[in-house]
Amino acid sequence: MSKKLFILAGVLILALALAGSSLASPPKAEKPAANTLAVCGCGKVFVPDEKTEYLSAGGKQYACCSHECHEMASQMAAKDPAAAAKQAEQKTSEHMAQMCRMNLGVANVIEVSDKGTKALCGCGKEFYLDKKTEYLMHEGMTYACCTQECHEYAVKNPAAMKKEFEKQMSAAK
Repeated sequence: MSKKLFILAGVLILALALAGSSLASPPKAEKPAANTLAVCGCGKVFVPDEKTEYLSAGGKQYACCSHECHEMASQMAAKDPAAAAKQAEQKTSEHMAQMCRMNLGVANVIEVSDKGTKALCGCGKEFYLDKKTEYLMHEGMTYACCTQECHEYAVKNPAAMKKEFEKQMSAAK
């Protein structure tokens, strides 16, 4: 999770660092990093390349996922540069918030929403992951346990508990 946050933060820093020319002549990335992500004003997450067009607004650079998005953003920026910048920053903020709530390495996550990351315990209880959540790691998989008691039970027989997690997950589908 933190790796994705660092990557997205790097994209924001990259966008800020790129000194811009005018909207008519958008700058191109000279040597894009292979692991850099950008969030377009339309909401698409993509990897910028040498063909990526950028929008200059408010002294910052915003990567556009396509020529069409760049054209729309440029038209918006011509009318209201602050609105164009706000839209790009809002989409980036939405993706950052979602990534903060995700826990992709946990096999029993069933939902990611504004409320947080919901998991289904091997005992059948649905719960939201938090700082107190304890995890069972078995055969390369990680499972979130709803309580300390469930975790203690799970570590006594991880193979049996793995089957219970899998049973609960398949029943939930």
